[in-house]
Parts: sequence; structure tokens; C-alpha cells
Amino acid sequence: MGAFHQYSRLRVMACALVILGCGTSLPACAGVATAKASVTTLRKLSLLNLTDLDFATNIAGTTAGTVTIDPDDDTRTNTGGTIAAGGTPQAAKFYTYGGALQNLQVNRGALPVLARVGGGATMNVTGLTLNGPVLRFLNAAGLLDLRVGATLAVGPNQLPGAYTGTFQIIVTYY
Repeated sequence: MGAFHQYSRLRVMACALVILGCGTSLPACAGVATAKASVTTLRKLSLLNLTDLDFATNIAGTTAGTVTIDPDDDTRTNTGGTIAAGGTPQAAKFYTYGGALQNLQVNRGALPVLARVGGGATMNVTGLTLNGPVLRFLNAAGLLDLRVGATLAVGPNQLPGAYTGTFQIIVTYY
């Protein structure tokens, strides 16, 4: 057994020398990069917010108007005294997860009031619209792509600035 042990030690030392020898043949300059990895896991009967509702940038006129975001294709429509002025409008996007072909009902909480960052003004969301009916079925994988658009009431000579607020979407699974 002593000879076997000595043979094993010599073999390990030889492997170490080979590894050290290979190390000297590496290029003098090597690049190293890092990347982040992330994942979101859902439990059954979950609702996940993917993107927020964004009315983008608009100009208020001397008369009242509205800005509407379509939940199906994110298009923005301005009426009255409002003018679209850039940005990327988008409907809020959610994924809901449950059982395959499970039925559900989508409801909303109170209509939000957007408050100007820094204070001094508000704007009312006068309607939230869904990209489908209130009563729905999840697909065979148990998923549903749920999108929410809205209509924003813009007052005449609305004070310029960024406005924010929140709203609730309630999904009941059956």
C-alpha cells in the first residue's frame, strides 16, 4: 500500500506541474466580462406587473382635452386642447398565472388621480380599459397577457411637470 500511495502522490504532482505549465502558455492579456442573471418565478394565482401605464409627453392647451392609451396596441390619441409631444406611450402590462384554462374575472380599483411631482396640480384618469373582456380564461399554460389602457383628463393650461399615481387591478380566479 505504501507504493500505491507514493505512486498516487507522484501522479498528483505531475498533474500539478502540467497545469502550471499550461498556465504559462496563456496569453499575456485576457478579457473578463460579467453579466447579471435574474429570474422571476410565479406561484399559481399570481399577478405580475411588467410595465406601467405611460401617457408619455403631452402639451396642455388653453382648452381642456384628453389623452387616451389603447390597451391593445399602445397607441395614444389626443383630443381637445392636448397635443402629443413625444415619448413612448404604453398601456400597463401584467401577466397573470393560474391553472390551465382556469377562468377568472378582472376588476379595477378606484380610478387614479395623478399628482404633479412637487405639488400644485392633479389630473384625473376618467377610465381604465382592458385588452379583453372582464371574464376570461387562462391559456393552456395557465397564463394571460393582461393590458390596461386609460383616458386622462387634461385641464386647460394644465401646470407643466411630471405627474404620477397608482391604480389597482384585481384578478379573481375561479
